[in-house]
Amino acid sequence: MPDTAWWGFGAFVLGALAVSLWERRGRTLAATGVALLADYALVGGLLWVVGGTAIAYWLFVLPLVYALYRSGAAGAWLGGVLGGAAVYLTDWLRIGALPTDATTLSWVGGLAGLGGALGWLWQRRIQSEQLALLDEAARAVEQSEAAERRVRESYRELAHHYHRLEEHLTALQDTAELLHALQQAREPESLLHALLERLRARFGASGAAIYLTDETGAVVQAACATGALAKLEKTAFTTPVRPFQKQPSIQPLVNHVRAAVLGIERLTEAHQESAERADAIVVPLMGEGRILGVVALTARAASGFSPETRARVRALAPHLTALVTLIDQMRLMSVRLAETQTLYDLENLLFSVESPRALPQRALAVLKLVLPYEHAQLLLCSDKQLELVAQEGAMPPLHTALPSLSQAELPAQACLYDANHEQAQAFAPATSLMIAPLRGGVRIQGLIALGRTELPAFHEVDLELLQTLAFQLTSVLERALLLSDLERLAVTDGLTGLYNYRHFQERYREEVNLCRRYHHPLAMMLIDLDGFKQVNDTYGHLEGDYLLVQLADVLRHTLRNTELIARYGGDEFVVLMPSTNLQGGVAAANRVLHAVRETHFLDTMGAPRFRITLSIGVAAYPDSTQNPVELLEKADEALETAKRSGRNRVVASENIV
Repeated sequence: MPDTAWWGFGAFVLGALAVSLWERRGRTLAATGVALLADYALVGGLLWVVGGTAIAYWLFVLPLVYALYRSGAAGAWLGGVLGGAAVYLTDWLRIGALPTDATTLSWVGGLAGLGGALGWLWQRRIQSEQLALLDEAARAVEQSEAAERRVRESYRELAHHYHRLEEHLTALQDTAELLHALQQAREPESLLHALLERLRARFGASGAAIYLTDETGAVVQAACATGALAKLEKTAFTTPVRPFQKQPSIQPLVNHVRAAVLGIERLTEAHQESAERADAIVVPLMGEGRILGVVALTARAASGFSPETRARVRALAPHLTALVTLIDQMRLMSVRLAETQTLYDLENLLFSVESPRALPQRALAVLKLVLPYEHAQLLLCSDKQLELVAQEGAMPPLHTALPSLSQAELPAQACLYDANHEQAQAFAPATSLMIAPLRGGVRIQGLIALGRTELPAFHEVDLELLQTLAFQLTSVLERALLLSDLERLAVTDGLTGLYNYRHFQERYREEVNLCRRYHHPLAMMLIDLDGFKQVNDTYGHLEGDYLLVQLADVLRHTLRNTELIARYGGDEFVVLMPSTNLQGGVAAANRVLHAVRETHFLDTMGAPRFRITLSIGVAAYPDSTQNPVELLEKADEALETAKRSGRNRVVASENIV
């Protein structure tokens, strides 16, 4: 092949590339046509250069497909026409004459037909897609209209809910105001007063009152009233409904309260200069199928309460019911808490009093916290009679004022007396009296009585509480008595009843510390029974023990109460005499010695049998020693001197410098 042919083919390639780049910048049908001409020229030139066969005519299909891709149906139709022409011209140039063979003509017709068919198919696909888009657009319009209808319905529903929400928000704001008022009060009465005052301020009322019913709903009482309705407080009336009606009729009660509050409001209005019309809002408070109470608001205005205000108050009714229930529960909780605290205080009385003897009086003070009284008495059984151990107020002792309260006829159950009782004068000035037995097991150990002069009088609930507290108090008193006995047994000698050696040592250490700090004098005597061994050997230990018991009685009656007498061991006794010098100690020892000499001691049969003597050693601080710790040692030395000197005498320890 000559070089010029290849150079010409290269020029075709470059031209086709340039046209392709230019055609990509715009998707117009003209640009597609130019690109087809360039592509067909390139393919025709390639076939002409290489002398291609008829099978190579398939290369003319590629520009046709590309035209379909770039310009759709128009590109396919144009590509078919230009493709057929390109085949015819290429074959003409290749053979040098007009082609007449069937192969060439069939390729010409085939490319033209293929372009037409592809264009038609592409056009049908476009139309189908357009129809689908139209259908989808129609459905979208329908859905949009339906959505718009739902939006309008939702808007109306939202507006309704917004209105309801606004009403609830207003009710919550009113409730929040009431709760804020309740936070500033503590007692149930002050809570109700704060509640009504906030209602008056919130709704512009001139007066407010709250009526509460009893458990049966038969009685309604104005628990609290403020403003123009203050005169109604504590007034009561019977409800015009049946107490045990399952679904009570509210309207008669509302009408009754409305008439009562309007009557008071008009009475107040009569004293005003302007003749304003009285108006009232009465809201019943319902809870658990029964009437809890009624809240009433009154106003003096020409138009009265507005409809919006009435709606707000009605919307507030459930919250008012909850608040009233809460106040009642708080009152009950405070009462139960006070009762529990009282039980706890009674239980801990043993640990809060200095001695068990102070416990009864302290117990009366504890009971006064939950059962206020002006008069109180606590009586305990002692030696087959009642003994008054604690008292408050001017009420006479009940075991003398009420003869029926003898120990043989103690009441087995708590009882309640009022001013109409036949024995009311016996417990005057009290006008209301409660008496509860202190029962320990099956035995009644005493009585507790509480009396009131001021109203309100005691009632059955108070009596039940007193019974509970009396049971707890009985347990505490029993433990106090047991503790007192244990304390006494811990410090006393089991035979003589005097203090034992252990207690003497404790008191001795205390007195030594006082002597060192304040330099008070302190005397001590050590006593030994002369010839006691002979008594035991001759008459036996039983007679000897009885003799020691009698000697202990002589010592108790001879010495002062301020002097501590203890059994030192065996037949020895020790006496600790605070604030006593050596001279006073010797005088006390001589009194003891003389009393024993003059006493005829009995045997266990009651016959006077023994005459005994004592040997006594006396020492004192600072007369016998400058160190109070040495007192016991000095007294023992003096006792040994008395025994060696012939017994039956008193020997004093002198401080020899």
